[in-house]
Amino acid sequence: MLVAISNRKTLLSTRKANTKNARSIILEVSTQLFAKHGFDGVTMRQISTESGFSMPSIYHHFGNKEDLFKAVEVEMYSAHAANLLHQINADASPEDRLNKFLFAMFERLDSNPDYLKLLQRNLVDGWEENQAFLVEMSLQNVVNELRLLLNQYSPGKGDGITPVAIFSMILGFVTMTPVIRHLKNNAASISEDDPLQRKVFVNAVMDFIKSNQQ
Repeated sequence: MLVAISNRKTLLSTRKANTKNARSIILEVSTQLFAKHGFDGVTMRQISTESGFSMPSIYHHFGNKEDLFKAVEVEMYSAHAANLLHQINADASPEDRLNKFLFAMFERLDSNPDYLKLLQRNLVDGWEENQAFLVEMSLQNVVNELRLLLNQYSPGKGDGITPVAIFSMILGFVTMTPVIRHLKNNAASISEDDPLQRKVFVNAVMDFIKSNQQ
C-alpha cells in the first residue's frame, strides 16, 4: 500500500515536472518566433514544429495563439519590470537609484535581442489592445515609481515628460547602436563589446535629467 502511494506521488511529480518543462520550451520557442516574425507572421503549426510539441498540447497549455503571445509578454516583461522596480526602490540616494535603474534598462535591452525585438514590434504594430495590455501589466507601475523617484531627485521633475523621455532615449540609443557603429567617425567610438558603452549612455541620460532640473 505504501509502495503504491509512493509510486503515485512519484508519477504526479514527474507529470508536473514534464508539464512545467513543456510550457517553458513552448514559451522559449514562441518568444524567438514572435520576436523574429511578429504575431501575424507566426502560426501555431510553426510553433508546434519548432518546439516538438503537438498542436493539441500547445492549445492545452495556452488556449490559443493570442493567449500564448500574451504569456510570452508576461514572461518577458514582468521579470524586467520587477527588476526595474527593485532598482527604483533600493536603499540608496535618489541619484544612485536613478543610475541603477538606467543601467538595468540598458542591460536588458542590450543583452536580450528577443526582448528588444518584441518591445519594438509592440510599440509600432498598431495593436492598441496589446499595447494597453503591456502598459497595464508592467510599464505603468514602473513609470509611476519613476515619477516619484525623479521628484525625490529634483522636485517637479517627475511631473512632466521626463519619465517618458527617459524610456524613449534608452530605447533609441539601443536601437541605433548598430547604425552608430557604421556612421562616419563614430565606428571606432562604440563597439559591440565595449564595456564602457552602457556607462556612456547612462551618463548621457543623467546629463539630460540634470540639464532640465528646475
